[in-house]
Amino acid sequence: MALVGTTVPSKAKTKKLLPLILDQLDREWTELRLDWGAEATDPRNTDEAGLLAYFHTCLRPALHWVHGDPYTVVFPDEYQSERLAKMCGYLGTLQAADVAQVQAARELNLRALREKWGPYRDLAIPEGLPDGTSALEAEVLPFTWAAIETLWQGPNWIGDGPAQFLPQFHSKASADFHLAALAVLFLNRQLHRKLTDLTPQGGN
Repeated sequence: MALVGTTVPSKAKTKKLLPLILDQLDREWTELRLDWGAEATDPRNTDEAGLLAYFHTCLRPALHWVHGDPYTVVFPDEYQSERLAKMCGYLGTLQAADVAQVQAARELNLRALREKWGPYRDLAIPEGLPDGTSALEAEVLPFTWAAIETLWQGPNWIGDGPAQFLPQFHSKASADFHLAALAVLFLNRQLHRKLTDLTPQGGN
């Protein structure tokens, strides 16, 4: 069954939208780095900087999961119960909503993103490893982060041909952060804000 608010994507549209969003992310990241480089004492150069860095980093693969367009992406039937598919259906219900409703959804998802940052940060950047080494020293296998997702391959995939590029989340903390990040980006875009604007409405 198709998701509410989704249709078969136009190849021309999806080919154009993803690179445009990725280019915009690149520009916004460059602006942020220039901004912060000039103000070494800016309080954002602490945990807020980490949040923004991981927000940008997580969005890059996540945008490919939906081909840059959560409103028209089509998922396999077996994936419909996964959280990514449900989140895209939710965004589809807001596509034609009035501005006030979209703003309220943006604030809700932004609060969720900020609340989930701590658990995801602790998952992605462990304080230490069992052998006593730092996470920064562990650059080779068998070290892995639970925050790095594997591909969902579907129940009928037997290794013949490529798996569909969809995530299989290893933890709730990772799913929470990735999905809130995607929601905030697309709601920002719908409201004509910067894609990576994480400032609450009316606040600093």
